[in-house]
Amino acid sequence: MVRWQNFLATIRAMATPEQRLVTDSARLFAASERYSAVLRRAIVSQSTMSAALEIPKVSGALKDMVRYEHHAGVTDLQSLLKEIMPTETVDPVRDFDKIGEFLAQQTAVNCERVIAAAVVVLSHSTADDVFTTACELAIELDPANWIPELNMKRKVPLGLLKQKGPSGVFAVELERLRQKLPRRSLPSRAELFFRHVKIRHHPMLGPADNRYFRVSRLKEADDLRNSVVHGSGLPQIDLDLSTSTMLFLHEAAITAMRSLTSSYRLPIEWTILLGGSAEDTACGPSSTNSVPFNS
Repeated sequence: MVRWQNFLATIRAMATPEQRLVTDSARLFAASERYSAVLRRAIVSQSTMSAALEIPKVSGALKDMVRYEHHAGVTDLQSLLKEIMPTETVDPVRDFDKIGEFLAQQTAVNCERVIAAAVVVLSHSTADDVFTTACELAIELDPANWIPELNMKRKVPLGLLKQKGPSGVFAVELERLRQKLPRRSLPSRAELFFRHVKIRHHPMLGPADNRYFRVSRLKEADDLRNSVVHGSGLPQIDLDLSTSTMLFLHEAAITAMRSLTSSYRLPIEWTILLGGSAEDTACGPSSTNSVPFNS
């Protein structure tokens, strides 16, 4: 992909005005493929996370299964209790049932906590992926708009300037900027993106809606994810918090995609969005498989 982008940049610099229309179309098509692929990942992610959050709703069945396995001797709970507790102080029925019930309840609670935490982490990964790609595509489609982000005091060897020319040097530095994107935090990347691409919120979501994108809310979601990944234990995240965070992070991802296509009129490659490969659209965009995404 990088070689292809460098090739496009080179031939565009050498092209006549008429030829640049062709290379710009090729660049738009390449961006459309990446855009459609990352949009698909975001949509599939939200569907998967929503399904995962349905699992705790059947916790009653999970408790019944664990309780049955303890009673049926599938687990070693009964034999373990007999080994560690003196028979004169143990009621085989009362004490076993009490402990078995507690363990069954705890299994369901732990399952809920693990799912709630995992959904937050995986949804954050999706938003992270989307904002990285969105920044890369915005740089690729409008490189001049991102030049203010470069270090203008950086020293450039004369040999490089002679070899590549001013536009080539800027292309090298923009590529360096692209490579540094993953080192930024998710909120920092989002702020960077929306400095250069006008934000377009969901038309049906107002500021009072929890899913409405704002950087301050993104920072809260980022902190929550960090508490799961870097904390000393599994944090107390209930399903309501996990669900609201998941929905916000995916709407944040779609907001980036919506804003990108609104600014650059990127068409969707439906073959890729529906699970096909880039090879299926190798002949280029057509009226049957490419439409702008503005919802």
